[in-house]
Amino acid sequence: MSPSHIRYANAFALKIPLIKPMLMAGIHITHAETLIVRLETHRGTVGWGENTAAPSHGGQTLEAMVEAFHHGIKDSLIGNDSQNLSALTALLTQKFPQGSGAIAAIDMALYDLVGKELGIPAYSLMGGKRRDSVPPLWLIGTKSVETDITEAQKCQALGYQFFKLKLGVKSVQEDIQSALGIRKALGAGIQICADANMGYSTEDAVAFLEGTRDAKIAFLEQPLAKDNITGLKHICGLHIAPIGLDESITSMADIMESKQYGVSGVSLKTLKLGGISGVLRSATVCDALGLEMNLAGKIAETSVASAAVLQLSAALSEVNWGISPSHLYLAEDIVDQPIEPQQGLYSIPNQAGLGVEVNESTLKRFQA
Repeated sequence: MSPSHIRYANAFALKIPLIKPMLMAGIHITHAETLIVRLETHRGTVGWGENTAAPSHGGQTLEAMVEAFHHGIKDSLIGNDSQNLSALTALLTQKFPQGSGAIAAIDMALYDLVGKELGIPAYSLMGGKRRDSVPPLWLIGTKSVETDITEAQKCQALGYQFFKLKLGVKSVQEDIQSALGIRKALGAGIQICADANMGYSTEDAVAFLEGTRDAKIAFLEQPLAKDNITGLKHICGLHIAPIGLDESITSMADIMESKQYGVSGVSLKTLKLGGISGVLRSATVCDALGLEMNLAGKIAETSVASAAVLQLSAALSEVNWGISPSHLYLAEDIVDQPIEPQQGLYSIPNQAGLGVEVNESTLKRFQA
């Protein structure tokens, strides 16, 4: 058996509290529910991957991922060559069509594993590094206009220059006031986008777009329910601000279809597109269609998935709509050295694999 063949595989269901609740349309998130996958080769090299529970975003529940991993997928991994990377995850996808969530985490773990086996950063396996650092988005989602503005000011002082305002928690008029207030308080140099997480009606979206012209919104993400195609075409046709999709995008076919509606960009997530390999394929489609890309993690992933976001952000052609590593919203991380931004910028890790090491004692404390 080759030293790079997988001899051991396991998955851990975790529930980790957030620093404070994240508010978005119809949802108050207090804990992260996430699946962590551990793969080990005959050489003893260990790779880590992650997928967060996100059924509303095209992902799966934590229970479904755990069930799929332990009933067939785990056994099918053993003995396979880790260096086959996406060929291995494609084989698993074909064999276990209901196991997409667990397989996405496995795909990420393979990039970490093979990078460590070869002594190279994961971005080298993705085509190479195009940039050394990236500016992250900071999510703003509180119960009042005043606290939205205050939080944005505090984050600007830390160096953040790109903010995503979560809509639908307050009234539409209050959402408008928050966007205008943040722009006035922080000045013309920062970028503001907004995300309704499907919580707006067509009328709400039009009102927000009209009311925030002076805020110069970089893009409005997923304002409408997935099935409101008529409304989507209408607001895209207004050409007030670029419109992006997130929850509507769960495949490359969705990306291609969205272009016909007039959207300007999409949010790419490892959790719903098949891990790192799926995001790379999806980004190629975006390039071909001229769509902007936002590279995001769901609230909240650990530094494992956030490291994958950073590795991807180094390799993709562009990430003009920002990146959203989400581990900083956790009360505690599971890695020895969580990735920290400096003056509003994340440096791309250059260590082998994803660039983080899981503390297995900490991991076990958060097992659900």
